[in-house]
Amino acid sequence: MNRRNFLSLGLGALAVSMAPSTLSAINFRETKPKAWTATKVDASIKEIFGDAAKGEGKIKLKAPDIAENGAVIPVTVSTKLNAKTVAIFQDANPESTVAVFTVPENGIVDYSVRIKMAKTGTVTVVAEVDGKLIQASKLVKVTIGGCGG
Repeated sequence: MNRRNFLSLGLGALAVSMAPSTLSAINFRETKPKAWTATKVDASIKEIFGDAAKGEGKIKLKAPDIAENGAVIPVTVSTKLNAKTVAIFQDANPESTVAVFTVPENGIVDYSVRIKMAKTGTVTVVAEVDGKLIQASKLVKVTIGGCGG
């Protein structure tokens, strides 16, 4: 019985490895290098998305109001819209771009990351949906020991 299991698992793994992959990703560090060195959020957004107008939309940004440790701030981005690209920015560090995601066609946007912020600042998420940009922002207070203020 063990030999049958081994053979079926081995053949299954071989079939999966031979299947063509439809996922593709864009390396934004190579294609848009100025976005990673920009010090202002607006400049970073312009480098990644161009001059498209930004509007408020149906995108959720979840982050703590007060973060007691600026090295690991949990941030969650989600939307039910068919986004093409999603980017996270912050204005507390010298470089404002945090992460850029290329969303596969009909992909579900529900990303959770931990970001680093040196001081209190605003976290902004921008998504490209049907050629338009939508955004959401939230102020995150970074404290030592979570004492707030």
